[in-house]
Amino acid sequence: MSKKSGKVIDPKPIKDLAKILDELNLTEVSYSEDNFSISVARGTRGQTLEGTLPAAQGNESQKDNDNNFKNDPRAIKSPMVGTVYLQPEPGANKFVNIGDQVKSGQTLLIVEAMKTMNPIESTLQGKVLKILVENEQAVEFGQPLMLIG
Repeated sequence: MSKKSGKVIDPKPIKDLAKILDELNLTEVSYSEDNFSISVARGTRGQTLEGTLPAAQGNESQKDNDNNFKNDPRAIKSPMVGTVYLQPEPGANKFVNIGDQVKSGQTLLIVEAMKTMNPIESTLQGKVLKILVENEQAVEFGQPLMLIG
């Protein structure tokens, strides 16, 4: 058990949520009851990253658009804060385009975080319905990146 500001933190709910995270292959899970709230999140390659980046000026419509898809089961979400790359290198073709058929495990894009290129793989199978980000756009943890349906 850990102590923080005189309170004892019970590790059991953290371990339980971490187990759910692994079993369901999620990047984030939260639980709230009365005045108790807990969230467990992970990035790829064992990184746990949380945080937000300031919204770019004049990008309010993009933020509204992201909120529309935040709880959409078709959304592929960013597992970390970083910069999106839609192609493997400058001048190359995009990993996927709208209308492409994708399968689970296929690389959709890259999110660069702390100078590390992290391939983001599809957790869904189907057609790319919408790409919600632009190449080299800064993204937040949990931000919807594209829709697969």
